[in-house]
Amino acid sequence: MSDPNLLGRFSEELTRLADNPEVLSFGMTRKEMWVILCQLQLSLRHPQNTGATSLIANDIARRLQAIVAPSGALAEVAEMGWNPQHDA
Repeated sequence: MSDPNLLGRFSEELTRLADNPEVLSFGMTRKEMWVILCQLQLSLRHPQNTGATSLIANDIARRLQAIVAPSGALAEVAEMGWNPQHDA
């Protein structure tokens, strides 16, 4: 980092962000949610993606899955995305 104060400023701003209980919403199509779910699954399967943020991302992905793929073939394929034995 070229700015020696950046890490400190980032840390302060991230703490404020984390302490803010406001729930945000924004528009997204079901197709876009599916894509985000798939990308989260991919990133969560990386062996070095561990820790608190991966737990949060996993929770978000599971919530998205419940919305866009609650049943049927979409649910089956979405569930396969968590399991490496289904990798092509």
